[in-house]
Amino acid sequence: ALRHCLTTSDDARTMPPMDSLQRHGIETKISQALEKVKQILGAEKSPQIAGDVHHEYEDKYLLVERATNMAAAAELNCLGMLGLTTQHLSTLKQWASGQEVSLRFKSKEQCNFLREETREEEAPRKHVEEVTVGGVLRSAITSKVVTKITEYFWSFETNYVLEAFKGVGAETSDRLVLWSRQGQVELKTSAKSPAPHPEVRSPAVNKEVNISWLLRTLADPATPSFAIDRTIKSCKTPRRNEDFDKAYEHFMALSNWTRYVADYINHLRTVRPRKIDDSALSLEHVFVPVTPIMFKEGIGEINDTAASSLMSLLPKGVAEPSLVLSSSAGNLLLNEQMRSLKEQHQNIHSCFAGDTGILTAAEACMSLTLTHMNAVAHQWVQAVDYVESMLRKQLVAAIGKEVSPSEFGSYMRFHYRKLFSDAYQPSQFCFAVRRSEQHGPEGTVSIEEESYGEGGAAMHMPIVTLENHGSTPTVMNFPLSASTTVSFTGPVHLHGWLCHSFSGQTGSGLFLKSRARQFSSMLVLVGRVTSATSFDPTYAAIVQNKDELTIPLEMSVIPTPKEFKDAIASLSPEQQQFAKAFRAMQLESTLFGVLVVQIKPQLEKLLNLPDDSLTKEIKLTQDLMELFLKYQIPSDLLSFSEPEGAAHETSATERLAAVKGHVKAMFDMINKEKEEELEEVRKQAQYIEPLADLADLFRTTGSLPSECSTPMLEAIECEEREECEVETKVHSGIKKKGRSRAAPAASVPAAPSSAPSAPVPPPAPPAQTAEAAAASPQPAEAAPEPQETPSREAPMESAGAAG
Repeated sequence: ALRHCLTTSDDARTMPPMDSLQRHGIETKISQALEKVKQILGAEKSPQIAGDVHHEYEDKYLLVERATNMAAAAELNCLGMLGLTTQHLSTLKQWASGQEVSLRFKSKEQCNFLREETREEEAPRKHVEEVTVGGVLRSAITSKVVTKITEYFWSFETNYVLEAFKGVGAETSDRLVLWSRQGQVELKTSAKSPAPHPEVRSPAVNKEVNISWLLRTLADPATPSFAIDRTIKSCKTPRRNEDFDKAYEHFMALSNWTRYVADYINHLRTVRPRKIDDSALSLEHVFVPVTPIMFKEGIGEINDTAASSLMSLLPKGVAEPSLVLSSSAGNLLLNEQMRSLKEQHQNIHSCFAGDTGILTAAEACMSLTLTHMNAVAHQWVQAVDYVESMLRKQLVAAIGKEVSPSEFGSYMRFHYRKLFSDAYQPSQFCFAVRRSEQHGPEGTVSIEEESYGEGGAAMHMPIVTLENHGSTPTVMNFPLSASTTVSFTGPVHLHGWLCHSFSGQTGSGLFLKSRARQFSSMLVLVGRVTSATSFDPTYAAIVQNKDELTIPLEMSVIPTPKEFKDAIASLSPEQQQFAKAFRAMQLESTLFGVLVVQIKPQLEKLLNLPDDSLTKEIKLTQDLMELFLKYQIPSDLLSFSEPEGAAHETSATERLAAVKGHVKAMFDMINKEKEEELEEVRKQAQYIEPLADLADLFRTTGSLPSECSTPMLEAIECEEREECEVETKVHSGIKKKGRSRAAPAASVPAAPSSAPSAPVPPPAPPAQTAEAAAASPQPAEAAPEPQETPSREAPMESAGAAG
């Protein structure tokens, strides 16, 4: 029996492995950023991609921590461009110590009708008509087209605010305004209805994002201090741990918020379109300071007195590792971010003239800053994924290949040989079905899992299980029908199988395979063990004579005890009671079971034969299987019955001879029934076509038996003549359609050369028609070309020619 597997789920977020194309794209971006980093840090520094620098495992954690701190500082610098000051930041940190702090962008739109104006517009062309009398121009009439145009003017006003608040922001003291603006523009339409925009949209946008993680990460005065706790059990890798999950959740939420708000600001461009230089809104020249780089010889401290960014990575004087980016170098990168962002803001101000309207330089700068925040979050995710992919690549390089679940199973089997003694060694689930050790196997039953070879070819291998079997056979039963129950006994084996699968992947497919040898047979039943004495079969099949039965097994996963306990913790007492009862049913009645019944011993008991009497009786066994399976013969007609009042017990040879006699008599009766059925079918066919057999004989030999009567002979000749006439008419139609072609010799039937004794009919008289002449057999090499002669069935010939 095979217990349904119990698996545990990994709470940490798992990302799909990075393929070579994605890794190449990230490395290309890092290589482009390296040139900018060299310009910032100086030519004497030699930053390189982290994968090209020899480092230790601890350096990967430090690299992820430094990248996260850089991203947090870059996000705060962008918020500083949106109105966040150091005083604001200090207030928000105090709020975050006891409550949740969020950012909210809220907008309101109004569209009101102003006035209606009517104007006249002259067409650019004039029509001049001249009047002449006697060839002399007397007058000229000039006309022009004037169009009356009615225009409707509307006032579209937008008012938005960017604020930080604690809790739900119910009180005024709980809110802190970072940015607010009101703009108005006049719209013009050619129709008064419908209005270009709804009269009031309040709020047009109301988007919030929680920034509590970012504020709680800051140390005094304003230093990001993200760190990964490597001591907890849930910490697997620099990418798979609880601390990173919180940071990932924050940056993804902030990225979605910035993208949503930036899309709304870009929507304002469509209210009253204006031509804008797109290069001013481009992020191509804005530096993103998050880059997974290392230094071979260490970078040390760098003078960063010129740094003017809002945040700094680490306070000075703190000892730092030499391979990752130092705090002073990180401050220089953040300073370059601020410089390039401010420079792009200046370009925007030069492209946007005036401060009136709903889309000014202020909105363009906000949209650019928000889009840059989104780029920082995504580049941080790529940097951390690069570190995780680098770890995976190095592990694969150390092993020499990528380990699959089946190969991990082989790895576990190798250690099983060291952990378990010989008596408890796991074994393959593959059993030879045999009566005893002295008998040869009837076949095999195995449970196999699908694995893949070096070339990707799929192959099935038996699973390895921990086995235990009872010393005393247990009597069990299963229902055959509503009124019949079958009891069975025999060796019972209990198997436990441990399924290996990696996170994000499904386990290997399982298959139950039953193979029978030639002249062997067995009955295989598949179902569930519902109790210690009952078996509930679901499927059954007879496997015999080199058959191979393959049944896919679909496993269902039930929760682990801890998962089940956590799931029912918040349920009502009645629901908990039902869930526990249902789980008890799952644990007790989902035990997978396979029952194998050998057919030969059961036949011997059924036919009252001694044990082992059918082992070498191959033909008799095959005949019995055919009678029982194909013809559904009752066993009472074949079994041996001890005669009443017998003086001594019948010997085994006599019993076997009696059964053979019953089988022979049954087959004789079946063969006789077959012959009678065939004769009945033959008579029915002859009744439908009484002359069919004689006609076939006449076509083959050219003669009929002497006992055939003259009318019968004339009827057959008439039938043959009609067939020849139809054939000749078809060929005559072909001749009429194309006279230049010679008639084929096959159109005139030749006398069979293999029957020289067949009588040849006399030649046709001169008055005979073309059809009758064609019906008489002639030598194939002297076949005359059919001539066009009058016929009584000329319409049929025309139809043949048309066909």
